[in-house]
Amino acid sequence: MVRKKLQGQVAIITGAGRGIGAATAKLFAQAGAAVVLTARSQDQLAAVAREIQQAGGRAIPVPADVSDFDQVEEVVEAALTQFDRVDILVNNAGILWPIDETGEVDPDEWAYNIHVNLVGAFNMARNVLPLMLDQDYGRIVNMSSGAAENPVPGWSAYCAAKAGLEMFTRVTALELEGTGVTSNALRPGIVDTEMQADIRSVDTTGTRLDYSRFHEIYRTRQGMFTPEEVARLLFWMVGPWGQGANGVIFSARDEAWRAQVESDIA
Repeated sequence: MVRKKLQGQVAIITGAGRGIGAATAKLFAQAGAAVVLTARSQDQLAAVAREIQQAGGRAIPVPADVSDFDQVEEVVEAALTQFDRVDILVNNAGILWPIDETGEVDPDEWAYNIHVNLVGAFNMARNVLPLMLDQDYGRIVNMSSGAAENPVPGWSAYCAAKAGLEMFTRVTALELEGTGVTSNALRPGIVDTEMQADIRSVDTTGTRLDYSRFHEIYRTRQGMFTPEEVARLLFWMVGPWGQGANGVIFSARDEAWRAQVESDIA
């Protein structure tokens, strides 16, 4: 049974229709938070919200594309209308595509990746930060990736966006020093989600791309996390245990930290 460490708080979770976002929404709701779920898929959002509500939690689905600033404003407005405040933002929405070498990639798809993975996080933060600063409290977590540091052929947009997201996290953290609002990021490692399935579906025949390690990790399950395991790390970050962290890039591959998380939230 999850302790009610988020009782009375309101969390906006992007990319909440499936995978890490859905698992995080369910866990935060169990911990007492009211959750505002957003993603592009209305049906998936509604299903997750319904599951949370049936379990006795508070949740509303608000379909939106985080790359669109006007739609993001509507998400935050819905949170305020329904719950009066915003305490937590988890910028989890993300896309991997396009997967292709830079000389072949579609320019519009490349730009859209940046707009979702990086500009989308800015759009959300820009809308909630004034609220958090007014209430002298807030937790922003940006979902990063090891690809922010380790280049992967074919992922030029994704790698660039995640590297930018980590710098955005650090700059925002400096701006928030001493305010009661924090900005941190999480590298979740390789997680058993549809995004990983997408990677394994890529036909690399005749290219310089080699994703065999992703197939091997999936086959052996060694070094692969579940969405629920990542949700517990996020719970620790936004809960009382992570209150001293600001501008930190956490990693699911940090075994000592994972052990600390499990000890703290048990």
